[in-house]
Amino acid sequence: MQNVLTVTVLSTYIKGIFIAEEMLHDISVAGEVSGFSIKGNNAFFDLKDENSKISCSCFGIKNVYIPKNGEAVVLFGSVDYWQKMGKLSFIARSIKPIGEGALALKLELLKKRLAEEGYFDEGHKIPLPAYPKRICVLTSLAGAVKRDIVTTMRAKNTYTDIDIADVPVQGVGAAAKICEALGKVDELGYDVIIIARGGGSMEELMPFNDENLVKAIYAAKTPVISAVGHETDYTLCDMVADVRAATPTAAANMLAFDVKELIAYIYETIGACKDGLQDKIARMRADLAHLCLQMASRSRESITLTKTRVAGSADRMTYSVKAKLQAAESKLKQEVIKLNMLNPENMLKRGYFIIHNKSGEVTRVSQLTRGEEITLTGADGRASAVVNEVKK
Repeated sequence: MQNVLTVTVLSTYIKGIFIAEEMLHDISVAGEVSGFSIKGNNAFFDLKDENSKISCSCFGIKNVYIPKNGEAVVLFGSVDYWQKMGKLSFIARSIKPIGEGALALKLELLKKRLAEEGYFDEGHKIPLPAYPKRICVLTSLAGAVKRDIVTTMRAKNTYTDIDIADVPVQGVGAAAKICEALGKVDELGYDVIIIARGGGSMEELMPFNDENLVKAIYAAKTPVISAVGHETDYTLCDMVADVRAATPTAAANMLAFDVKELIAYIYETIGACKDGLQDKIARMRADLAHLCLQMASRSRESITLTKTRVAGSADRMTYSVKAKLQAAESKLKQEVIKLNMLNPENMLKRGYFIIHNKSGEVTRVSQLTRGEEITLTGADGRASAVVNEVKK
């Protein structure tokens, strides 16, 4: 029977190979830094090239060059095998820069070329609508971006429809998926499209530096807001978009508007116009009265005739202004009625219910499964229920 080794015996044997192999000691390795982090006085990161990657550590970094993610460097040190964790790593004793990292350099060259081709020109950007009714957010449902945007918008109104298009926001193929979703959403008549994700490393944000995505945003007919990363993160997506938001929450604040404030503003504007017209009529009456006094030296017949004409003109003008004001007030009341009809709270008061399951709001039967628990929200409270049967 073949001998069976313990894990410790095997690990010790592997460790011995690394110690004995001179080719693995006091060597220099070149590559690109990724995932650089500092804990205490020690640094941990990966060194990679186009085909490979190795974990690295540097202990005692006070007198060592601190690289940036994406920067190309040369490490001097030795390969080590950590028995306890079964992990291979390169222990660097020195770090030296060898110029700008390949990834950062490639991105800078792409940005320069796209700028020269006019993709970032301000004259091409589309202004955002003041009161958007329908918006679509391109983001991953697995993150917190959806919740942040919806919560921020709903704090102001329930009028704006918010749809979410689930797309990957990092990794290989993410940019292509975002381009595909953007092309489809752009044809659906939305008022605004938001492309959003939270913060991340340079590598994680690379899909938003993709040339094809830049061209897709540039070609979109719908205004596009880029809300990628944190305030200090800048991507090519930010530069080509019609508007750049520092965070997804900031994007929601740009679009949110208070319906009650809007209605109050409309009433206030109508009132101001009405007061202005009445003041103008009063000034015109005063001017007409002054003209009448100037004409007092003329014959009584001429004065009487003039007064009659003036009074008739004033009456016609007063009637015309009142008719216009009444028409404007009637139109305003109709618009207010339309707004109130779109208010979901009024729908609830009429006997309708909003259904939620664990995944969120339910708008189709296909979202329900037999046996799952659901919550029904009405105008006067909530109730729980269990789905006994689903028929499509």
